[in-house]
Amino acid sequence: MGMSAGQARLLSITARLSDNELRSQSITNAKLRLATESTDASKAYMEALNSTQLMYRFYDDTGALSYQSLTANTLLSYHDLKNQYSIVNSAGQILVSGTDVKKYEEASNLTEYLYSYGIGKGTNPAYIEALKDIYGTTTNDNGDYLYETLYDEEDKYEWDRFCNSLIEGDSDNNGIPDLEYLQSILQKSNEDLSSADADEFTKIVSNWRGIVDGTELSGIWEGMGGTFGAYMDGLLNLPNVEFPDKNDFIVTEDSLAEDFSLASKACFENAMGDDYMDSDDSYDDSGSPGCYLHVLAHLLDLKSSDLVDKGNGDYGVFTYGPDGEWGGTYTTTAGGYTIVLNSVYINGSAICGSGQTKDMVPISEYLCADNDGDGAADVLAPATGDTITADSTDLEKLLSNYKINSSGEMVQKTFKEKVIDLFYVVENRTTLGVDYKDLKSYLENFQTDMTTTLSGISEDYDKAVNSWRDTMQKWIDDISSLRISYTQSIDAIPPKEAPDKTDPKYQWYLNLWYRMGASGEKKQEDDPKNYKELDANLLNNSEWLEFALEHGIVTLEQATFVEDGSEKYPEIGTYDWVSIIYTNAADLTSQEDEQAIALAEVKYKNAMTEIENKDKKYDQDLKKLDTEHNALQTEYESIKNTIDKNVERSFKAFS
Repeated sequence: MGMSAGQARLLSITARLSDNELRSQSITNAKLRLATESTDASKAYMEALNSTQLMYRFYDDTGALSYQSLTANTLLSYHDLKNQYSIVNSAGQILVSGTDVKKYEEASNLTEYLYSYGIGKGTNPAYIEALKDIYGTTTNDNGDYLYETLYDEEDKYEWDRFCNSLIEGDSDNNGIPDLEYLQSILQKSNEDLSSADADEFTKIVSNWRGIVDGTELSGIWEGMGGTFGAYMDGLLNLPNVEFPDKNDFIVTEDSLAEDFSLASKACFENAMGDDYMDSDDSYDDSGSPGCYLHVLAHLLDLKSSDLVDKGNGDYGVFTYGPDGEWGGTYTTTAGGYTIVLNSVYINGSAICGSGQTKDMVPISEYLCADNDGDGAADVLAPATGDTITADSTDLEKLLSNYKINSSGEMVQKTFKEKVIDLFYVVENRTTLGVDYKDLKSYLENFQTDMTTTLSGISEDYDKAVNSWRDTMQKWIDDISSLRISYTQSIDAIPPKEAPDKTDPKYQWYLNLWYRMGASGEKKQEDDPKNYKELDANLLNNSEWLEFALEHGIVTLEQATFVEDGSEKYPEIGTYDWVSIIYTNAADLTSQEDEQAIALAEVKYKNAMTEIENKDKKYDQDLKKLDTEHNALQTEYESIKNTIDKNVERSFKAFS
């Protein structure tokens, strides 16, 4: 029994020894884990020591350089000495605060928007320039600009009403006929319209000027400049166009065409022959070509001074000698050919023989007149007949009513040129290889052209009257246009006061106005929405902004001075919004994150203290286990020796 108890005790000690060894091993492992925790704590502390944060650098009110943690609020908020930036999302919109959004959306124009940010009021330069555009830049005798005495802000349309009183004939103009009356004069027919009506025009406008001279405008409206000056100049200056004198157009009656038909008849019929049309409507070979040269010769520079009295009341013999001989050399429009005329072409003609040369003088003077002094006759040949090109033959060009000018273009001949060219062809038909019978159609056409041209000049008086009428009508129409320009310029006068451009905030919020999407000083319905409200929780979150910049979620733009202005935002002036990499922004800098370092240091110290305390406790526990282990081992050895001795005695007893 004693031996069984000893064995039981031995087993118990063995179990406790095994448990002590297991506990010792666990504590040893825990001590090893403390080393890993120490390493982790050291790593976290070292990372904090190496950590940085983005800072915004700017100058404060004292001019000292200051640093703030970079947030959207510090970046976007205004300060006199700050550079202006915007934060841009992937859609190209700038991120702004709710306050900025509200101010922008509530403002209908730039002025309201700028005032909402407390920008002061000042004299509007555009107001002054607008008044100068209306009243000019001249001054009165006192040296004051005209607009300072003529423009009344309370009654801005005073002078418009005054001018209307002139042209609308109200009760204040002493019964002076109005513009409507002048318009009624222009409605008269050419037959009824007279120089007296033109004098009435002049008298009415003169009376208008007399009324104006009784006002502040006396002596200053002429040369005033501006839209009002132009209005007054137009209203009071009738175009300097004389009404035509009908007596100057007495030769324009149809008698000229009749005179030519009668005077040229004999020579024309002699040239064409007695029966110049065959049964098949073609021309025959009869007739004398030289007879038609007489007709043509009478149309070249024939003047009454060239005629002499034959003594019987008829004229037709030309004087001879250097002072009075008619004739000369003429050059054709094509080929450079010449013809030479002398008195034989006149004196030997049936026209002269019948005493009708004098009737051809006014016709020749009309066709060869150079009233505009350009060196060429004024009357053009009719725009009829065969056309030509630069490649046409000389004969085709000579017989045409057209010629090729120096630019290679086809233009009408003057009638004088047509006479010269036809004279050359008739006189030189054999050299040119033309059958005379083929020329007869051109002679007949010439007769028709003469009749058409001479009959048409009876319209010259009507044309002159219509020209005067058109000029006066244009003057009336111009008055209306000038008035519209004047009233529109009055309507467009900007406010006298405007946001003060010298206010430091002016350019900052001007830049923001256009970057948010406004296309002009007034917002339009189709203006783009180039902004987005930034969540209020992110405005002061430096970690979010730094992360967003580092990962390209947002980018930066800077309002930069550009001398030539911006193509995208031309209204800004000398600034532009330019994309910039945040690491290149001069106002952004990185520095140690002192707050993170301080927090990490506290955590590190606390962790190391806890590790050290645990390590000491583990050492104490191991020491206790070691003491207990030694005691158990001693007891184990004692019991084991006792059991061994008992076994030995038992074997001896039974042996």
